[in-house]
Amino acid sequence: MVSKKVLQASSLAIAVSVAVGCGSSSSSSSSVASDAYNGPGSKWDVELFADSTFTIERRATPLTDVDMTVVGTYERYDSGFVGLTVDTATGTDAPSQGETAWALEVPGYAFLLKPTAGDQMIAMVTAGTCPTSDIDANWVMVKQRSDADATDSGTDYFGSFNYDVSSDTPSLPSKHALAGGFADVVDSGGLGSGTCENGLMLVGDAPDIAAMYLTSTGGAIVQTNINNEADSQFVFALSQQAIGDISNLEGSYAGMLFDDNMADGSNIQPVALTCDDSGSCTGTMVTDITTGAVSTDSVTLTLNGAVDSLGDGFVTGLISDGGSNPGNLACMVELNADSSGKDIVNCVGQSPGDNTKMFNVMFVSN
Repeated sequence: MVSKKVLQASSLAIAVSVAVGCGSSSSSSSSVASDAYNGPGSKWDVELFADSTFTIERRATPLTDVDMTVVGTYERYDSGFVGLTVDTATGTDAPSQGETAWALEVPGYAFLLKPTAGDQMIAMVTAGTCPTSDIDANWVMVKQRSDADATDSGTDYFGSFNYDVSSDTPSLPSKHALAGGFADVVDSGGLGSGTCENGLMLVGDAPDIAAMYLTSTGGAIVQTNINNEADSQFVFALSQQAIGDISNLEGSYAGMLFDDNMADGSNIQPVALTCDDSGSCTGTMVTDITTGAVSTDSVTLTLNGAVDSLGDGFVTGLISDGGSNPGNLACMVELNADSSGKDIVNCVGQSPGDNTKMFNVMFVSN
């Protein structure tokens, strides 16, 4: 198994719990134009202001008061990563002045933050806007139930997502396993309906409530069973569009890797990826997000499945760390996401260290 060295920089002391919420954050810099994001893993609101300052607010649930606020400065590096440095922080588990964190961003669309005191990435979408037209999107799992098995052909890890704006009704038209030749998984029921307000919709009946972060750009994040951490799942959705040809993924990317087979904070790593015109992508572990310096540790993504065969925007393949136990992999792709000039590839697979565990890698073109 590849040794995944932990990035040798301190980072935000943010403990990831499993509750969810939505809403616009506030800041003393509120008069400055900003990009605002929110997503699950407690209730997180992140706002990046044009004057290079940021505010992060956390709530335990959607309906509780803010229990931690962090204010600081950020920088977007040529390596493709965003660095954040704490100036002041208050509340439960607040970090100290000078501590740092890192993230991936598609400005105005999506923000992926690496926590420290937890072992789950925080995926966010643009905050505070409800869809004004129907959404057809693809999704991949970014947090699975604690008892899930990625070799089970009856457990879903990716599929399609639809939101009907006229009825405020979300659905998952298709669900696929990583095992059994990416087998179809029968949907046992709908997601329910609700009312979207400021980008958030809660559906279901207590205690089995799901929270949905919806956007007008087509991105979405859904968390199931927000009241039970062990059974809670996160899915991250991107607007559905055809890939057309695997050569459209050729290029260089900054990425975030998550391996559920790793522990002690080393399961989330920054990576630099390069993809050729045949769908062969090599990811090398980044040791310095400011310069993009890399180590010799690497993983290989072989995207050799027929593009768009499981639905527009999907391609399948294998993930390998050089060992003898590669895992199945499924990736959703959004080219030129929200006209940003950035391509997003978000993959879920079986960990090459233990195929029963989940593996994620999300990467954004430089």
